[in-house]
Amino acid sequence: MGKFFRSLYLLIIDQIRLDYLYVNYALEFRSVPPRRSMRDRVVLHRRAALIAASTAALSPIICPAPAPAVPTELPAVVPLFLCGGAYCAAYELDKQPFRAVVDTGSPFMLVDGTCGTGDASRWGCYRGNGRDAGLTDTDEIYGGSDVGVEWRRGDFRFVQARVDEQQRFVAERADAVSPRPLPLSANVPNAVFGIVRKEVDKGGGGAVFLGLAKRRLPRIRPTLLEQTDIASLRFDFVKRRMELSRVPLIPPSDDALKLLDLRSRGAPVAVYAVKVQRLVVNGEVIKAPRPIVAIIDSGTTGISISDDLFDSGLLPAQWRDARIELGPTERGRGSTVALEASIRKRRPPSPGVPASPVPLSSEEYDEFPLVCTPVRVPWFAPGFARDSVCGGNDPASTQFAKQGGMPEDGEAVSCRRTLAETRALFADDLGPRAPHVLFVGLAFLWQRTLTIDLDTERMTII
Repeated sequence: MGKFFRSLYLLIIDQIRLDYLYVNYALEFRSVPPRRSMRDRVVLHRRAALIAASTAALSPIICPAPAPAVPTELPAVVPLFLCGGAYCAAYELDKQPFRAVVDTGSPFMLVDGTCGTGDASRWGCYRGNGRDAGLTDTDEIYGGSDVGVEWRRGDFRFVQARVDEQQRFVAERADAVSPRPLPLSANVPNAVFGIVRKEVDKGGGGAVFLGLAKRRLPRIRPTLLEQTDIASLRFDFVKRRMELSRVPLIPPSDDALKLLDLRSRGAPVAVYAVKVQRLVVNGEVIKAPRPIVAIIDSGTTGISISDDLFDSGLLPAQWRDARIELGPTERGRGSTVALEASIRKRRPPSPGVPASPVPLSSEEYDEFPLVCTPVRVPWFAPGFARDSVCGGNDPASTQFAKQGGMPEDGEAVSCRRTLAETRALFADDLGPRAPHVLFVGLAFLWQRTLTIDLDTERMTII
């Protein structure tokens, strides 16, 4: 009888544990209502060899009701696949299939609504009108095209790896826990997204981008990640996987890079920016007269360079090898994180850069060449920055309303910065002058693992 009651007791405990995991981990994400923006024109300048075009898919990812933090929670694991100089992810919107470039350098997801009946697109084509989102249409300006976007609502779902595969993948990490709980389910009903209704092509590559920059200025339309409770992203490019977690993935004890928020200087979104301590091209140290900022941009193939630096005469016309030293890290004392790229497959060992974990036959070598292109970055222009510091172009902003609002033609209204705004502007340790900008792409990243804790503004590249 003793064995019988013990077996019955263990069976009950197991059932309670399974019920607990189901309630706490098999969550359906609910979207957070976006803040309204009253402005009809949005400007986002960026891009490299993979130039942004008319489509990218906008929707949210994760928003369950508040719950106590569970340290054993598994992140959602989304497979990545090569798609012409980039890594792409698959997803569904209103049960229609799409795929897009995973892009840490932009905020939105947009879907193509310009395709006609019967037209085929490798990115997907949105059929229908969606549900009203309560947001006016905008013009989005990218490097490769100008697009007119209609903002709607629909049901979004990431195509994830099978549950057992996700559990097995996360279990391979050193910080894995046992027993393995269920992974998050990355889907959002009634998500805000954008449908491209018109396009003016400027020679872009026609790619679709899945924007993964979270925070924005008030005048910018809702970002994908702000509509979720995602706290951390991890890209294991070698294994072609992306993780999305509701809890930070970087342990507090780990030495990490502190991200810079360039919105105080005029950037429309909080891209994942870090100060460059040293830039070495073809073996020569580049001595720029102004600070240089690196933006980690998985939507770029090689590297894009702000035109003021590209045209300065400081850089060689052709790049054979490049090393970018980021930092300092939080521990300071000169600690940096080095990123390297080369036109050669077999590069010599370099301090701070791990040996390549992939064979020379890997197709990524051909997918991600060291391509250098110029890009115009207007964020730090006086009018652009004043507009941003004055609260954006949303007339609902109290501070901005005191300045008289924003004219319809988009010209910025000058204003005086408060003392707190001035301190915030120079808290990034970049000094008073506008920095040069590097959009660092996959040629530097694809052999590494990139982790970004969004809310604590920390990043590791190992």
